[in-house]
Amino acid sequence: MTEPTTPNLQQTQLAFARAIRHPQEPYAEQTVPTARLQIYQQLFFNNVSGFIDNAFPVLSALYQPDAWLSLKQRFFADYRCHSPYFLHIAQQFVDFLQQYQPAAADPPFLAELAHYEWAELYVGTLAVTSAQQAVTPAQLTSARLKLTEASLLAVYQYPVQHLSPDYQVNEPGSGQAFLIYRDWQDEVIFVQLNQASLLLLHQLTEQPGQTLPQLTASLALQLAPYSAAQLTEFALPLLTELAVKGALLHDGG
Repeated sequence: MTEPTTPNLQQTQLAFARAIRHPQEPYAEQTVPTARLQIYQQLFFNNVSGFIDNAFPVLSALYQPDAWLSLKQRFFADYRCHSPYFLHIAQQFVDFLQQYQPAAADPPFLAELAHYEWAELYVGTLAVTSAQQAVTPAQLTSARLKLTEASLLAVYQYPVQHLSPDYQVNEPGSGQAFLIYRDWQDEVIFVQLNQASLLLLHQLTEQPGQTLPQLTASLALQLAPYSAAQLTEFALPLLTELAVKGALLHDGG
């Protein structure tokens, strides 16, 4: 005679997790009373939903309530988050949208606008692990430079900084780039970049420790007919501002 099988702990946990993610499906294990299970389902989803609402106020305002709720439910049900921290929910929602196939109710710039809104939270909470040694404007042409760890370069095809319930577009534009950083007062700053400043800061991100003359000499090879001296002149106002506000630092490495 075959003895009845008893679900092991892992099976029970997986079934419970699936019941939390998919409340519309039957709960196979039935190890938790229905009324209690419904409380868990509401509690888990409402917590995740609240973090998403707070992190993406512009994006959420573009949706009808039912459509926005449906998008959050799909993320909750289908996406496998890789971090247990609530602070990381916004980042994982952005990751989900990178893979998501937009429906008729979704704007074409969905993923880019979500990334743009998430960037402020990300930079604002990014841990800085190394010393922050300020560089003065007078040292810009001689110091070995780096960007603060609390910074991010981002490029978008849509005009994400202008999108709102009153202004939306259906086609990508010429593109825009930003340096997003946290200043000495812990405020998150967005700086729109042109092609030359984007290339310069990207190069500095990839190869910190270069001096401004080294950076512009390399950049001149990509931006002919501008000379290194011209590019240095163009770059100095931006780099001076970044140095004063704490985005540009000495590289001690």
